Amino acid sequence: MSFGFVFMNPANQSKWSPRQWLILLLISFASFMGALDATIVNISLPTMSKYFQCDIAIVSWVAMSYLLVLSGTLITFGRVADIRGYKKIYLAGFTIFTIGSLLCGLSSSIYLLIGFRVLQGIGAAMLQAIGGAMVVRYLPEKVHGTAFGIMTTFAAVGLAAGTPLGGFISQFYSWHWIFFINVPVGIIAIILGLVVLPRDTGEFGKGRFDMSGAALLLVALASLIFFLNMGNNIGWLSWLILISIVISAATWAGFIFNEKRTQFPLINLSLFRDRNFTMAVMVALIVLLVGQGSWYAFPFYLELEKGFATNIVGLILLVPAIFMMICGPIAGLLSDRIGSRPICILGSAVIIAAFLMFALMGINTGLYYIIIALALEGIGIGLIVPANFNLIMGMSIKGSEGVMNSLVTTVRNVGAVMGIASFAVVFLSVITSLGISTSGVTAHALPPKAFILGFHAIFLFGMVLGGVLLVLNLAMREDRRGSKTR
Repeated sequence: MSFGFVFMNPANQSKWSPRQWLILLLISFASFMGALDATIVNISLPTMSKYFQCDIAIVSWVAMSYLLVLSGTLITFGRVADIRGYKKIYLAGFTIFTIGSLLCGLSSSIYLLIGFRVLQGIGAAMLQAIGGAMVVRYLPEKVHGTAFGIMTTFAAVGLAAGTPLGGFISQFYSWHWIFFINVPVGIIAIILGLVVLPRDTGEFGKGRFDMSGAALLLVALASLIFFLNMGNNIGWLSWLILISIVISAATWAGFIFNEKRTQFPLINLSLFRDRNFTMAVMVALIVLLVGQGSWYAFPFYLELEKGFATNIVGLILLVPAIFMMICGPIAGLLSDRIGSRPICILGSAVIIAAFLMFALMGINTGLYYIIIALALEGIGIGLIVPANFNLIMGMSIKGSEGVMNSLVTTVRNVGAVMGIASFAVVFLSVITSLGISTSGVTAHALPPKAFILGFHAIFLFGMVLGGVLLVLNLAMREDRRGSKTR
């Protein structure tokens, strides 16, 4: 019996083995590294700007280039993995990510750094595109939810640790070590991956790669994320944003047309005819939209209205991440036992309660109240994310798990960017409706009353979105048959 067959044989799907635990550790570690490097750089951007003697607009591309490439290529690499095999993509992804990290740390100019961040983003996309697919292929079906919960925990730790770790390294060492620290970690992951991951079997290699679809999707996603992320900064009616919107709309139309006519589509669009699948994907989008939108807004409230120092604000904002870490494995385990839908319904109700508490906050709100509200938000998101992922991956067709995994991850990334953009639009709309010009005005200069009204508006908006989550999860019907076969 070959090593690969041990993992793929249904007869061996009734219990965990030590190697399966190691596989889950490697998958989760890849999720951790991808999330960590999405946030660890941000706090060091001012330091990089000073080091390279460049303005904020240019140095912001150190973060933006990673985000654009990561989001724009996830589905592409998911499809490549379904064709070529998961072990190959995992090892190639960590190799590219590690080399990109080394070159980022050695960069002698801001433009080289941005270019090498693109390389690093490609490696990260390869890793994030296959995590959930590897769970479905290599681990017992009855523990998929538990595995997704553990993956969620690792990702939450990466997101939470990014900012404080990046600040510590920049302050006591140098920004270069933000990237150098990935090198030994990546080498260890590659060695373990070579030893532990099952070899790619003959069932890979079927189908062809849709190159035109991949190119259209990259442009469509990159332009979409660009205008969502930059619209508030450079103006929604600026020529650059308008051009991005036109390009995004045109390439999305071209992508849909291409996918309908090609024999081997990148994404099987007929999946969206399934009402349950479409609603589950919408849940994946909205839950990250709500979460990221609130995490974007909260520092302004805590610093400007409550007067907390920046380091204290960072500690307070760890609260939702901590509760996501705690609830992720629990939600995954429960979704295996009682189904994903009840967990998602409960999570939606908790999110509504959290945003109601947010909307009632004011200048005199106590710290304990704030922590409880943030804890509820973390619990709600921590319940929904792994359970929803388990539900969607259970709908995947055998041989397309990589595409399904990367589709969900891409939707979450887009949702996170949409959250920042939409919450900012709601806030600014309230401010301008009061007759206050926001042109050239910093948040510090806004009248306290206007700021609080804007703050209440965005969290009432979040509560409405929580209601949409609840309706979607109530309307879904869960099929517990597991992954479909061709």
